Amino acid sequence: MPKKVTIGSCGISLTTIGAFGFLIAAVICSPAHAAEASPPTLVVLPIKLLDTSAEPTDQASQHAERLVNFADHLAGDLTRSSLYRASVLTADRLRQDCRSEETACLLKVAQAHGAETIFIGVVHKSSTLIMQLWARIVDARTGRDIYSRDLNFRGDTDEAWRRAETFLMSQIRDMPAEAR
Repeated sequence: MPKKVTIGSCGISLTTIGAFGFLIAAVICSPAHAAEASPPTLVVLPIKLLDTSAEPTDQASQHAERLVNFADHLAGDLTRSSLYRASVLTADRLRQDCRSEETACLLKVAQAHGAETIFIGVVHKSSTLIMQLWARIVDARTGRDIYSRDLNFRGDTDEAWRRAETFLMSQIRDMPAEAR
């Protein structure tokens, strides 16, 4: 007479059909298989610009758009790559939730938005052609740097900014998995 076997908490009852059937049922019901590990959540804070180029042309609106686009593209690329579940915290929302922008406040706001990690970026424009990006990924609970990179890029065009974001994304993608 065949035996009835129940596999763990999965609730599958099987009539004994052999070790192979049992093994397949055990794999299907395992917690690792049932819940694929989801990537950590990351909030991209508004990227800041420090412009010391002293150029005579006011580029504030172009820079504001480039900063927003950079953050949006980075969040999208991080999410599509499955490295993080990333979202952008807008400058207006950040000002509403954290006027001081002090570290403790930024961490609290990011946590309130469900972040396990935070992306912080500052672009320094020192001349028409020379830009530097300081990029950090920070643990939202401790404030400890998980990733830190300083990148230089040339040009202040939409294309130059997009290439800088693409390169940064490749650097984040190539960081050791245990660092995430």
